[in-house]
Amino acid sequence: MSLLATPFHARAAEANRLNDWQNRGGFTLATSYGPVEEEAVAARFGAIVADISWHRRVAATGMHVRDFASRLFTRNVAALEEGAGTDVLWLNDAGAVRGAGTVVRTGEDAFLLDSTLDDTDWISGAARLYDVKVEDVTAAQGGLALIGPAALKLLQAAGVDASLPPMAMRKLRWRGLDVTLSRLGVGFELWCEPDAALVVWDRLMAAGKRFALRPVGQAALDILEFESGLMRPGRDYRPALDGFAPQPSPQSLGLSGLVDRKHVFNGRAGVLAAGPDASLAGVLLDSEKPSPDTVLTHQGRVVGRTLSSLFSPALHCAIAFAVFSGAWPASEVMAGSTHARPAGLPFLPIPAPIGATEAMPAAV
Repeated sequence: MSLLATPFHARAAEANRLNDWQNRGGFTLATSYGPVEEEAVAARFGAIVADISWHRRVAATGMHVRDFASRLFTRNVAALEEGAGTDVLWLNDAGAVRGAGTVVRTGEDAFLLDSTLDDTDWISGAARLYDVKVEDVTAAQGGLALIGPAALKLLQAAGVDASLPPMAMRKLRWRGLDVTLSRLGVGFELWCEPDAALVVWDRLMAAGKRFALRPVGQAALDILEFESGLMRPGRDYRPALDGFAPQPSPQSLGLSGLVDRKHVFNGRAGVLAAGPDASLAGVLLDSEKPSPDTVLTHQGRVVGRTLSSLFSPALHCAIAFAVFSGAWPASEVMAGSTHARPAGLPFLPIPAPIGATEAMPAAV
């Protein structure tokens, strides 16, 4: 399979002197532009920019799209105001997690799903039952994530009206260009048409000189999302792409907070019958070596397991997402033969954008 270039590839190639690339969702992305640890830490003191054009973006429109979206997702997205978003799961018929992402209401009869997982064919099949049009619009726009305490000031210096609260999206006219600004992840996201991508990159880099803006690769972005407690299907757990697979249930992943059990959604009966909730937490390992998919014990008793794991340069140790069969222990646990300490999520949030409080409107 041939890989696609994102709209920002030309600028990424100029900056990627290490020639360090990887495949994300069928696109060629920079793994890093320099030392990964330096890139990840840079987001905590200034601002970084990362290419997220590979995120799968699926648009759903039609007269019955509100009924369809409400039935598909584990939260009632039909109640969203236009421009507002929420994190959701979608499940198979048995109640196991097929995918996770963020849904934004983009119009009276229009929704947009942003996810790092491609499940378009299955969603399209479900949409036909409601006479709803589902379209993969990933290639229609390129996207850049701007993360760090200086991100808001940088956007303002570039002339972008960035007065936007978290979990919101709106279209802007930026010095002759049509762009979309959102705050759906761990920072801001700026989306544009492919033909405008290099202009957008150049404008941001020019405005970012005074803020020490630097491009970072996907490895650093993974670290920042992980430290911020953002779990991704496919990266942090294996989703159930079989229509009737019983696992992983939302309960087994500690993701019941994304499920409104009073709401009617596909797979609800399986969720209600799936048993007690596991506790999702973080684990800080007394080691620099990651420990994924490892049994956790406390005083000789099995209490849970880790999911994915990586080294955190900000915390100077390996960290892991973990699910516990009950409340996570307040004292030390063992991850295999490694001592570890349970911790709440996020492990370490990104510092809030400087000036964000006064920039936020009262409501979306």
